[in-house]
Amino acid sequence: MNKTTSKILAGILAASTVVSLTACGGDGTTTDEPITETTTAKTEWTGDNIEVTVAEEAVDESLNIEGQTLKWMGFYDLNPTNDAPERSTELALFEDTYGAKIEYIPTTNATQFDDLATAIVGGTSPDIFVYDWRSFPYDINKGQYQPIDSIVDWEDPMWADVKDQADMFTWKGEHYVAPFGYGFNDFQILMYNKTVVEDMGMDDPYELYEQGEWDWDIFVEMMKTYQDGDSTKYGISGWWANAFVYTSGDTMVTYDGEKFTNNLYSPAVEKAQLVIEDIWANGLVKRGWVDGSQAFINDDCLFYSMGTWAYQAAQESMPEDVIQIVPFPRNPDDETYYMNKRVFSHMWVKGSENADCVKAWFNVNRLVNYDPQYTDVTKEKFLTNNTAWTPEMYDIVMSFYDDDKFTLAYDYGYGLSDYMNSEVMTLLYEGLVNEQFESWVQAREQVMNVVDQEIAIYQ
Repeated sequence: MNKTTSKILAGILAASTVVSLTACGGDGTTTDEPITETTTAKTEWTGDNIEVTVAEEAVDESLNIEGQTLKWMGFYDLNPTNDAPERSTELALFEDTYGAKIEYIPTTNATQFDDLATAIVGGTSPDIFVYDWRSFPYDINKGQYQPIDSIVDWEDPMWADVKDQADMFTWKGEHYVAPFGYGFNDFQILMYNKTVVEDMGMDDPYELYEQGEWDWDIFVEMMKTYQDGDSTKYGISGWWANAFVYTSGDTMVTYDGEKFTNNLYSPAVEKAQLVIEDIWANGLVKRGWVDGSQAFINDDCLFYSMGTWAYQAAQESMPEDVIQIVPFPRNPDDETYYMNKRVFSHMWVKGSENADCVKAWFNVNRLVNYDPQYTDVTKEKFLTNNTAWTPEMYDIVMSFYDDDKFTLAYDYGYGLSDYMNSEVMTLLYEGLVNEQFESWVQAREQVMNVVDQEIAIYQ
């Protein structure tokens, strides 16, 4: 990056530490959620409330890993803990089917990537590490992970079903990401108080979605109707601007399997950003961090957006009302609903020689996201441990997994570097609502050269 560009962005970023009042990050990996690091010791597992029945087809008889250990480095434990004593469906299959276990190597959210690099250099690599936005291409290009084609059978129906997603992450002709599914906790969901909407006589957004009529125009008009000139009422709060731009169907940086492209001049992105400008100009944005427990209690904001983790507190805060989930609206000029859906996966770490254990772990993780027998168990476990969720709300979020209903919009800009991930992409997606720019055109032009320079590293 040249010195002039560096100085311009440094000034903008310095200002952002003062004015950024939406959720602080744009990558969806750390700042859209409360602290999720494992803070309690591993508990003595005493049995599952919801039992997992092992089907014969779940067993790959070619894998003999009984008594072996899979090493996982992360800032949360995959084993039961005092906070989460129930085994996940995939862990139950891994332990009960193969007789293997997981060793937890703890790290922290802030130091996880440095700790991983240190372990690799020191010859003490874990076997698996969480897939993160920066995994592709940044950490793959640094040589921190292994390709997975030798341990994933892409002709197996359950893997063939996600081959298109895996192809999005090919690097120099090899696959590095085995999509287990999409991350339930990584969806940005749009919420509203259904009871309030009904009392006001407005059309119900979810019913409009079901009728194919839920678009940007109606979304903005509803917020204006709700506010009705009252400066103490707002249209939307929480973390939402990036999710809204994704509904344009286009992203800031694209990838065709060989090269990355700066897409900041996309007409679709610009159109979405102009809608955000309108929402901001009309005073419809409630500034400041809003926790789920505070989103609806004062009836001063129509819509609230955050990760799925916030729904429990939002519904619990309004026990007599229904907090409804609805997809973000679509572009009125496009019949397609686009959505950012973060692929959920684990990476095979460089230096690991535990291929059979990794293969078995990958297979059980994919199976529980593919086979209805196990998706039903996962649902039952979730609802048992998250009592504010109804089956209807859970099913709405699970419908987002359907690529025929919701087309994936994925921005590769987050993965180009840690700097792009943590700083530049946040400016591009949230700079307008954080008052870092007066217009999308200004934001685009000030950051254009930075994106070009980051892409050039890989060309």
